[in-house]
Amino acid sequence: MKLSTSVCGIASIAVVVLMTAACSSDDDSSAPAATTTITTTQTDTARSSAAATASSMMSTVRATAQQAVQDAINTVLATAPITFDAGSSDLSTVATATLKAVAVPLKGNDTKIEITTYAEDSNTGTAKSLAEARGDNIAAELESSGIDKSRITVKSDANPSDSQVDPNTAAITVVDE
Repeated sequence: MKLSTSVCGIASIAVVVLMTAACSSDDDSSAPAATTTITTTQTDTARSSAAATASSMMSTVRATAQQAVQDAINTVLATAPITFDAGSSDLSTVATATLKAVAVPLKGNDTKIEITTYAEDSNTGTAKSLAEARGDNIAAELESSGIDKSRITVKSDANPSDSQVDPNTAAITVVDE
C-alpha cells in the first residue's frame, strides 16, 4: 500500500508543477487585451484539465489498491475459510489464524471492509443474534490485530435465502470509501 501512497504523492507533485507552469506569465503589457483574455481562458482550461486528470489518476490508484487488498483477502479465505460450528459464534483456532492473515493486507492503509456473517435457526431472532455475535467476534479479532474499528462494518443475515450460502461461514469484502 506504500506504492499507492507514493503514486498519489507523485501525482500530487505533478499537478502542482502543472498548475505552477500554467500560472506563469509572459504577459507583455503592450499586448492587446484580447490576447490576455484568450491566455487566461487557456490557462483556466489547462488548470481544469490537469485537476481532472489528477483526480482520475487518484481514483484509479485507490481502486487498484482496494482491489489488491480484496485479492489478498480472497486468497487467504480460499485457503482457510472462516467457519463456525452450527449454533456457535466462537472462533476456532483456524479461524483466528485466518483473521490474523486477513489483517496483514489491511495494515498500512485505510481500506474499509464489510464482514458478512450468517446463521440458521428455526427461530429467526435466535439466528439473527447468532449471526451478529459471529460478526462481532470477527471484528474484535481484527481489532486485536491492529485494524481500527472505524474501518469495519458488520452485516449479519439470519436464515439466508440464497441456497449457495453456507450459514456457518463468513465473508469479508472491501468497500468503497
